[in-house]
Amino acid sequence: MKSKKRPGISGILLIVLILVGMIVWGIFTGLDRRELSETLDKTTLVAKNKLQDYDNYTANDRVKSLVRLLDKTKELGTNLSKINKYGQQDLDEYITEQRLSGAFVSDKNLNVVLQGQQNLDSENLWNEIIGKGYVKEVLEHPEATYTERITVNREEYDLAVVPRQDAEGLVIAYAEKNSNTLGDMTLESVFSDFLVNMHGVIMVCLDDTVVSTNQETLLGKTMQEMRKYYNSRPEGNESGIIRIKPDHKIWYGHKDKMKEYAIYIFFPASQIFMARTVVCGLYTAVAILVYLLFLLIKSNLEKVTLKQSQKRMRIINALGTAYASIVLFDLEKDKVEMIKTSGDTSMPSGDQILSKKIQQNHINEMLTSEYREGFLEFIDMDTVAQRLKGQQSLTYTSQMEKGTWLLSVIVPQRFDSDGNIRAVLLANRDITKEKEKELEQERELRNALAAAEHANKAKTNFLNSISHDIRTPMNAVIGFTALATTHIDNKDLVMEYLKKISISSRHLLSLINDVLDMSRIESGNVKLEEVKVHLPDVFHDLRVIIQGSIAAKQQELYIDTQNVVHEDVVIDKLRLNQVLLNIVGNAVKFTSVGGMINIRVSENPCSKEGYASYSFSVKDNGIGMSEEFQEHIFDAFAREQTVTKSGIQGTGLGMAISKNIVNMMGGTITVNSEVGKGSEFIVSIECKITGETVKYKSVPELQGARALVVDDDANTCMSVCKMLRDIEMLADWTTSGKEAVLRAKEACEIKKEFKAYIIDWQMPDMNGIETVRRIRKVIGNDTPIIILTAYDWADIAEEAKEAGVTAFVSKPLFMSELRAALTQQAVGTEKDAAVEKKHYNHAGKRVLLVEDNELNREIAAAIMEEAGLIVDSVEDGIDAVERMGSAEESRYDAILMDIQMPKMDGYMATREIRTLDNNKKANIPIIAMTANAFEEDKKKALEAGMNAHIAKPISIDAIMEVLDQIFDRRK
Repeated sequence: MKSKKRPGISGILLIVLILVGMIVWGIFTGLDRRELSETLDKTTLVAKNKLQDYDNYTANDRVKSLVRLLDKTKELGTNLSKINKYGQQDLDEYITEQRLSGAFVSDKNLNVVLQGQQNLDSENLWNEIIGKGYVKEVLEHPEATYTERITVNREEYDLAVVPRQDAEGLVIAYAEKNSNTLGDMTLESVFSDFLVNMHGVIMVCLDDTVVSTNQETLLGKTMQEMRKYYNSRPEGNESGIIRIKPDHKIWYGHKDKMKEYAIYIFFPASQIFMARTVVCGLYTAVAILVYLLFLLIKSNLEKVTLKQSQKRMRIINALGTAYASIVLFDLEKDKVEMIKTSGDTSMPSGDQILSKKIQQNHINEMLTSEYREGFLEFIDMDTVAQRLKGQQSLTYTSQMEKGTWLLSVIVPQRFDSDGNIRAVLLANRDITKEKEKELEQERELRNALAAAEHANKAKTNFLNSISHDIRTPMNAVIGFTALATTHIDNKDLVMEYLKKISISSRHLLSLINDVLDMSRIESGNVKLEEVKVHLPDVFHDLRVIIQGSIAAKQQELYIDTQNVVHEDVVIDKLRLNQVLLNIVGNAVKFTSVGGMINIRVSENPCSKEGYASYSFSVKDNGIGMSEEFQEHIFDAFAREQTVTKSGIQGTGLGMAISKNIVNMMGGTITVNSEVGKGSEFIVSIECKITGETVKYKSVPELQGARALVVDDDANTCMSVCKMLRDIEMLADWTTSGKEAVLRAKEACEIKKEFKAYIIDWQMPDMNGIETVRRIRKVIGNDTPIIILTAYDWADIAEEAKEAGVTAFVSKPLFMSELRAALTQQAVGTEKDAAVEKKHYNHAGKRVLLVEDNELNREIAAAIMEEAGLIVDSVEDGIDAVERMGSAEESRYDAILMDIQMPKMDGYMATREIRTLDNNKKANIPIIAMTANAFEEDKKKALEAGMNAHIAKPISIDAIMEVLDQIFDRRK
């Protein structure tokens, strides 16, 4: 009897690898199933909580709606008793004013004596109401009232029933409920944006109908329609998990209930067992690699045991692994041996390959025309020995007619005793992939060259453009200077020329600053200086800066906040201001007279702990941009042709600088624009917040009090109302000044007065001042009324106070400012609108001016002497040190020091002065006065021992402001 053959080592290894694979499969299947169970439980819990929140929300909305309707119905009953001959017109006016759908007035026999409605089938509604038991109860008990929400013909109505006060009978008012009156939350929206892990599907059914889901296509379907998905027969049941197989795709999930809702949650198997699939796939790849490696090692060991063949065969075998065809040419015997052949690259068979004619025909069939002649010369066996002298091999690359590339190699194979070549090998290999890679690299090099040429062209265009832009203000400076000299006796005309020279000079300085800023950014010299910043300060400063430009072009400015909780952040304030001013400045520049500028700051959820995410949006309705230019808006030197033709000045660097700064901050900047309709820039940045989140307490005097917000922008209204509710006030809002007056009147009549009013200044139907004036006639003078505005209120302050305004607050409105304004009004304190800055009189103080440029020295001395200062000057840092060393102790009150000087710069001179033996002279105030105007330059000046920094070109205001600060600190 023959014994069974035992499996070899390779067989055992294969069995072990399969068993391990099965174990891995089982382990990860169990882990994925457990993860599925936990995910189902968590998702179901979240779904139930959201449904519970929705139920609570709708219950609260219903109660508030019914209470408001009951108040209005009572008021209608009161009006019936107050007004003689209360008629149809009075009723219709009341229905319109109170936004009711309709009302009935009946006698004691329930006959309708007066009715009013707005687009309703009143007969059906009356029949529905009259049959209710509570109608008789209210009729029999005059002190009773009744409210409820009813459904008639699939429409919901809030209903209130009260007894008449002028006679026996009832007053019934009703209001139709629709998507606009049910609040912001609907059952459909509860799960519309609900993100379920693993691409899962969640459905909530009510009465066998899908009423909420995260898959919009399933909404409204009945369970009968969904039966093929969720009533399939389960193929397995474990721990309440059901497996279904709709459309030949496997899903896992379960069904749960909450009150009247049925909750269905399912996940695709491909997502559930993703970990198992990935791990098992990796294991399979590793197992195959291990098994192949084992076979390779085994094969190599077997080959080692074989006897080595001849040298020619070793070479042929080595070439055979890399080349598709190999041919041996015996030059001595004119014989050919086909060692290896391939259908793609084979040569003519046998000795036919030596025929020139056959070679020519074969080459014509296989190769493209440009390579045929060269390949024929390459395989010419009559000359190959001569060509191989001193060479290890010959190579030729050609392209075949079908598009592939062929590498042919000829190497010596056998030599005679004199060293002459007697046999050669011709090997052919397909190198299509390598050639395509080489061609791709060539294309990339050409593209890089084109990009470099484009960059050079852009810089050339920039130089042409900036040359024109610089010459324009320079020509203005030179021309108006000449005109001023000519008309030196005409003071008014000279003053006009000087104003134009000043404007042109400032524009020229802005051009130079942009170019320098971009150069520093590209060289990597810009460093962000992160400091604690109060966001309200940033935006109020921005508003003040742009106010003049906005007013000059009579543009409308909207500026507000959305959900800003953290007002103190850590950021480079200077660079943030630079980005915002660049964007807002462009919006003003490219928006015509009477246009609109909208600025909004929003705080969004942030996943990084200790950080907050902010979006800064600037939107205008200006000239807009083409789609082509939007792709290059953030490129350096980019300016759209329409802009240059229109004569709008600029370097094309503002947006490039802004983009680079935002990138350094780790944020993003995007643009949406359409020609003729305007542009919107959105900057998104994550900022580190300072300290813990501030929880603003309520104002004790206003806790629980009603407040009315009036603004024609609904977003602003909702944002301010949210702030008011956060400090425990009852907030309501309207977008109309006229409606605000009506609301104030209504509040007084029902004895539920508003304790504070926040009213926008600029509104289309009735401006804020007129609105305040009319409200004051209704409520009197005790209630605070705050004007909210994005504009300078100085010109209207007197008129506003006469109308009854008690305070002004600037837009954008932040929580800290709103609470401060309300607190100030509640406790009756007053705060000065502005504090004038005090300037000390520094006339008679002596300063030492250190400046190497004679013209700059003359200008600076003239400016300071005009302000009453006494000026001594020296030309270099060495002279300054010597002058201070020999001067009397109290001769100088301050030093204005240039930085870049030929012999000793300002930094070194400052350090030398600080080492003087005389303590008073060593501590004299030293002010840097230099063209090095960047933030790091200021920091470097302070580190060198200087007290302050003034950027050139200097102005007397800047000098006096710095002297104020220095001498104020030294008092």
